[in-house]
Amino acid sequence: MTRLAFLSPSEKRKFDSPPTFTKDQRPAYFIVTDEIRRTLSNLHTATHKIGFLLQLGYFRSAGKFYVPTQFRHKDIKYVKQLLNITADPDFDDYAPSRVIRHRKRILQLLEWQPFNRSSAALVAEHVQLLAQHQLKPEQVFIAAVDFCWKHRIEIPTYHQLSTVITDSFNIVESTLLTNLVSILQVTERTALDKLMTIPDDHWRPLLSEIKQVNQSLRAQDIQQNVDACQNLAGYFYPFLTILDALNLGDQATEYYAAWVRKAKLSQLKQFPNPIKRYLHLLAFIKHQYFVRQDVLLDIILKCVRTATNAAEKQLKSNDHKMRSERQKAVKMINKSHKNTRHILDEITRIVRSTHPSASEKIEKIERLLSEYETLQSEHKKLELQRYEKILDQHTDDQHYYDVLESQSLRLQRKVSSVLKAVVFDPASSIQPLYEAVVHFQMTDGHIGQSPPLDFLSQKERDIVAEGGTFRISLYKILLFQSVADAVRAGKLNLQFSYRYRAIQDYLIPTVRWQNERDHLLTLAGLESFADGAACLADLKSTLENTYQSVNKRYRDGENTFLTLNERGYVKVRTPATSFSEEGYIGSILTENGIVPVLQVLQEINRVSDFISCFKHLSAKHHKLKPSAETVLAGILGKGCNIGIDKLSHISIGINENTLKNTVNWCFSLQNIQVANRVVINLIDKLALSNAFRKYPGQLHTSSDGRKVNVAVDSLHASYSFKYFGKDKGVTLYTFIDERHALFHSTVISASDREAAYVIDGLMQNEVVKSDIHSTDTHGFSEAIFTATHMIDTAFAPRFKKIGSQKIYGFSSKSTYQKRGYHIVPSRTINQKLILKNWEDILRFMATIKLRYSSASQLFKRLSSYAKDHPLYQALKEFGRIIKTKFILTYYDDVELRQRIEKQLNKVELANKFSKAVFFASNQEFQEGTLEEQEIATACKVLIQNAIVLWNYLYLSQRLSDTSAPKEREDMIASITAGSIIAWRHVNLQGEYDFTRPAANDDLFDMQKILALKVG
Repeated sequence: MTRLAFLSPSEKRKFDSPPTFTKDQRPAYFIVTDEIRRTLSNLHTATHKIGFLLQLGYFRSAGKFYVPTQFRHKDIKYVKQLLNITADPDFDDYAPSRVIRHRKRILQLLEWQPFNRSSAALVAEHVQLLAQHQLKPEQVFIAAVDFCWKHRIEIPTYHQLSTVITDSFNIVESTLLTNLVSILQVTERTALDKLMTIPDDHWRPLLSEIKQVNQSLRAQDIQQNVDACQNLAGYFYPFLTILDALNLGDQATEYYAAWVRKAKLSQLKQFPNPIKRYLHLLAFIKHQYFVRQDVLLDIILKCVRTATNAAEKQLKSNDHKMRSERQKAVKMINKSHKNTRHILDEITRIVRSTHPSASEKIEKIERLLSEYETLQSEHKKLELQRYEKILDQHTDDQHYYDVLESQSLRLQRKVSSVLKAVVFDPASSIQPLYEAVVHFQMTDGHIGQSPPLDFLSQKERDIVAEGGTFRISLYKILLFQSVADAVRAGKLNLQFSYRYRAIQDYLIPTVRWQNERDHLLTLAGLESFADGAACLADLKSTLENTYQSVNKRYRDGENTFLTLNERGYVKVRTPATSFSEEGYIGSILTENGIVPVLQVLQEINRVSDFISCFKHLSAKHHKLKPSAETVLAGILGKGCNIGIDKLSHISIGINENTLKNTVNWCFSLQNIQVANRVVINLIDKLALSNAFRKYPGQLHTSSDGRKVNVAVDSLHASYSFKYFGKDKGVTLYTFIDERHALFHSTVISASDREAAYVIDGLMQNEVVKSDIHSTDTHGFSEAIFTATHMIDTAFAPRFKKIGSQKIYGFSSKSTYQKRGYHIVPSRTINQKLILKNWEDILRFMATIKLRYSSASQLFKRLSSYAKDHPLYQALKEFGRIIKTKFILTYYDDVELRQRIEKQLNKVELANKFSKAVFFASNQEFQEGTLEEQEIATACKVLIQNAIVLWNYLYLSQRLSDTSAPKEREDMIASITAGSIIAWRHVNLQGEYDFTRPAANDDLFDMQKILALKVG
């Protein structure tokens, strides 16, 4: 069995060693309560008392036990003084049996479980679930430790935990391979081998042809994607039964497929285990078919949107051109109406007159009519008819459908072949539209004169069949529009897809949820939410108290920053806080001149060894160990947007082929994220960084998006005239904590709402646990309040107009008014809706926490459904309770408002920092695929974090070298009043010389820096 490696040798030693306490920490961990004092009184020897209290203190800190030989001398000395013991302990007399008994008592006192057979099985089950998703072993190790903490299970030794994780990975893979051996027949193996051969009518293997997705929306490029999808279908469907039997999750599928995509054909053929090669090939086929189906649907959505916009633009243009004609028509018709009314008035006067005889009246009337007919010449009549037609067109829907039909042929050239290739799920799609799509596919787009019409409105049916002639072009564009609208609304879902399946397909399977509900809640850490009625009762009590407190302080005049107008509209004023973006910090950092960015990275690697995180794609086989220089070149090439090709040409000491090979195999998104974790972990250890926390035991984080242009064809990018003009772009969504560490980043379409990605950032990192998280209004939704509450993070967004936000209560508005409250809810919480869907809410959250699906995937799919989707309505309704409590607190707590403003200032500054680092190629992405964009973004964030850490180390070194207490105190105050995000002292551009070694002498004295105390 190949043992997986999770930690470096030094990290292993630290993991298995007792914590190192400072003088200030010992009293907190070695505290003696009454119950502990009673336990100590029952121990007969000084050695046993000292040993018991040492084990207890270490366990409080680390959640694990250590052997007596590891006990630290300073801790022994402290405990002796605490217990008034003068004699030195003799741990040779501290028998193993006694040690075990003491450990049992400590677990009992602290209400923890021992790491025994049953708890190990629980940890192993959780680990195996993560292993099935093929997360990086390092991530699984961290998640396993976190799982033990959350469930109060004694944390095992590194050896024990690594054995559990290695066994889990081996079990998962061996089970897959065993199943594959039993079901894969000779003919199927031969078919898979053909993927790696060159057919007679091709110049390269099929495998090479289907690796890249064409990002263009030109008709011929779209057809390439359609052809690739149809070729894949010829492999996917014959292996569908086998793929179903393997039951690979989405993440595991992507993991095994990635190896095939990155590997050369020769590497695939030399794969030592043919069964494992077939596993990779099958995963690749499935992954590519799912991706291609998603891509084809993206093409439909984008092309239909373009055609609809073009039709609307043409309508507006026609409307503008016809405006003057319509004005003439109105004047002409008005004049005609006036003439007609004048004639009628005269005739009426003649008829009603009593003087002339009947014959005279008739004569006068005939004369008037003759004069009117003379005025209304044939030309005038034709002109009047033309003007009437112009006005009829302006009010008639027929003109809209005529214009829409004019866009149909162009749209058909792009979309018809695409719609024939996508496979919708009949079980989760609305039948009338599904039947129309199937008819289109079965007839190869030749729909005939009587295709299905039930999906159209009655007006559309009448117009399509108007005049006895069926308008085929109009029918097709209406079909394409209906498909696009239904996909966005969740009424039409793909059968094989990553992003467009029905919401139920993303959740934990129904049968498993019903059979293992309580166990899954325990694994997900959601057991406290099991009883929905009890949760609502607790929240009701809390919310009622909050309403009472906030109203009392307002009534008593204690909240001077809050005002209400006569309509009850709330306004709050927040005093500004002093915040300097650089100031004092910038002046210190630039004192010794400009530092090359390469030197910054080299020095940060020297103290953190983040380069060791850039491992080969294979978790078990270290086939490529890149040099530090090559990794740094890759980071700069990607993170500064220079490009790998260009950087290799402007650098000294870098081989282009070696660099490309390293980036291909070692620059996975997970590897870069792990490297970022290493840097952030070191930031966390610094006393200076933690001086930026408002409260020692709490971490405030924030997130915000930055729009970036994409200079190449990209299906992932979208138009936004406000940000990109006529070009397309994406949003870089970044998370930062109050210590200025950038702990998560992702790339999303510029048209996507940021709120769907908030939970991803809070959960998909293993290094930062956010206690309170802030966004601007774009990052807010009521359903996000539900999710953050259930992951134990307080959500504190900044609302643009806080008074326009509705608040809610468990009682009616009048009930609160009768109590004399000025701040009252707009309506009552619908508890029945929440409780009716409580099981679905729990299943939804368990799906996220157990990583069956990402939160963004679920929220995007769920929010696209029709408004009356019960689960989404229930999530929003529950979120309104949490949102109301936050808004009431926001009204009342000026310090909270200031903290939110300050934290959002930090993420806005981080976006400026991002522009400075991502400087090359006009700050535009040169990669079209989402994967490449995310890798470049992660490298950029790694450079940013390295600069932040360098700044911390430099300032910490200055503080350490400052002996005068008052001077040091003033320096700390000046530093913490500003932002550590500063980069004027870093040269990000220029020639990169990787042959020049780093300085022999360390710039930073890490031992002295880590010993530094701040505050």
